[in-house]
Amino acid sequence: MPDISITSLAFDLITGAFNLVFPGWCPGCDRIDHHGFCPECYSMLEPIDSDRSCKKCGSPGLPGFGGGGSLCPDCRTRPTRTEQSIASFKYSGPLSRAIVRWKYHDQRHLSSIFTGLMTDWVVLNAPEWWETLDFIIPTPQHPGTLRIRGFSPPDELSGQISKSFAIPLLPRTLYKIRETPPQARLSREDRERNLYESMCVFDGCLVSGKNVLVIDDVMTTGTTMNECARAILKAGALNVYGFVLARQSEYF
Repeated sequence: MPDISITSLAFDLITGAFNLVFPGWCPGCDRIDHHGFCPECYSMLEPIDSDRSCKKCGSPGLPGFGGGGSLCPDCRTRPTRTEQSIASFKYSGPLSRAIVRWKYHDQRHLSSIFTGLMTDWVVLNAPEWWETLDFIIPTPQHPGTLRIRGFSPPDELSGQISKSFAIPLLPRTLYKIRETPPQARLSREDRERNLYESMCVFDGCLVSGKNVLVIDDVMTTGTTMNECARAILKAGALNVYGFVLARQSEYF
């Protein structure tokens, strides 16, 4: 049997050499020697207070809107199919830069950093319905998008959150059945037309009568989450909730 101290020393040397050649770096500012956000970038992250956000779509920061169980102007005028959606952080500053790198520049290793942020947020801010959840379903990617990107950001987030909170994961339940143009430059109305009936649950027995959490990376208008909820409710789910890493909004 090898001497434990020698084995430990060898491991430390190998780890030290690896870190010297491949140092950690902050995904927000590129500062090296940080595995995750550096202190400066971390201090610039903006957690969202769900108590001061819209009780339906989770949008915070509206002028003259105090939250506290109220609906934002958008949710007062258009149907929102999720029972409630929540978000960990505002899509701004170092977090927005890191998310772009993660999704579009082959930085898959950032998944663990983002799931850690979401997990910590839930520990501090979990809504009452969190304990009633039966399943987690990731927002689906069209196969064409998945081939180009190489991985699914919602799958990455959903898998770890499922493990952290012991909520069963249904990774291949909701499908995107037709490819749609990117949403980024579309108006709200065009987003809704773009995604309408683009998703389907192939086995409704899995979700029938269940409380389902849909996880995505970023929410802007809520159109994608709304379409996911429409398909899952149509398949017989009792309630659909949404949870995203970051929230974009025209209000901040």
